[in-house]
Amino acid sequence: MLVSLGYIGLFIGTFISATIFPSPSEAFLIGAYELEFNVCYVLIVATIGNLLGGLTNYYLGYKANSEGLKKRFNLNQERIDRWEVKLDRYGYWLGLISWLPVIGDPMVGVLGFFKVKFWPLVITMTIGKCGRYLILTFLYFELFSKFAIINCIFKHQ
Repeated sequence: MLVSLGYIGLFIGTFISATIFPSPSEAFLIGAYELEFNVCYVLIVATIGNLLGGLTNYYLGYKANSEGLKKRFNLNQERIDRWEVKLDRYGYWLGLISWLPVIGDPMVGVLGFFKVKFWPLVITMTIGKCGRYLILTFLYFELFSKFAIINCIFKHQ
């Protein structure tokens, strides 16, 4: 498992999880906790890795051949123009949900295709991804501590 490589493995795992090669970044986070990594370092490394992986999708979308895609998917220019106006104004807010499985990573690629404002998107993606890891961390330690107590009670009976 990548986490056995330490924080570098955690970074690689969470980076890959945010690209078009789906894997559950949550497993890397929990694996790091199981190996007793520092909670703060895990949150920082996982967030940065997942953010940079997501921004890779943005870059790919940004650099995509827009004319080729328009022809391939038979996209209407008028419709694209309407979406560009909407996404230019509000698109970076979608960064808050870029962590969602299945839709989050391709969505960031689409945001890159429409050239959504980069720095506001980085900020919202960071908030969304870090927020997800904070919630998961809280749940992991809350549930783990409860199960540890229950397990301890049953062992002594």
